[in-house]
Amino acid sequence: MATTTVRRRRPKEPIPVASGHFLIAAALLGAMIVFPFSPLANWLSPPEKDSTDTSTWQVGNTGKAKVTLVTADYELLGCSHPDTFDGARCSHKADSEAHAKDPAAPLDDNGTNLIQPYRTWPDNKLVLIAGLWAEPNMALRLHREPSAGVDQKKLSRFVADCELKFVGRVENVKVRWSPGQAWVPEGAAMIARPVKCSLAAE
Repeated sequence: MATTTVRRRRPKEPIPVASGHFLIAAALLGAMIVFPFSPLANWLSPPEKDSTDTSTWQVGNTGKAKVTLVTADYELLGCSHPDTFDGARCSHKADSEAHAKDPAAPLDDNGTNLIQPYRTWPDNKLVLIAGLWAEPNMALRLHREPSAGVDQKKLSRFVADCELKFVGRVENVKVRWSPGQAWVPEGAAMIARPVKCSLAAE
């Protein structure tokens, strides 16, 4: 007698229902896609600070630069180069030879014709600025926060956002960030005078 084989039908699979875990995962994925483009993202994680625009850094032009400093820098920063630019010059003409002081110059003019090295903020580009501390806002800051006899660590670091007039360019300049340091060759650099500076905390 022939045996009849009965095939069992596969039971129907239940229609999947979105569970709580699935909904949470979907919500997180959606947030990851949408959040970076939302205003909230810019508030929580602001965009990187703009780099310095050096396209206008040419002799005779004006341009902008932000530099970070403390008032002690007025006494500390120096450069070495023999030439004079727009009546201004570095503290030294050679590594071990300072420029002679002009006998007709005032005893204290906040370094009107003194060129000093600075680094732009936040991208650390070298710029030589003559008479930065003679600019009115800078002079007021120096007067209000004198550095003589004060530990540098106790001085407030700040940012000077300056409009500059470029008056020269050097091909080979040496700089130092403290009188006790060795001179460091820096190559080419632009020289500028401040037109106007505004100050802000770093």
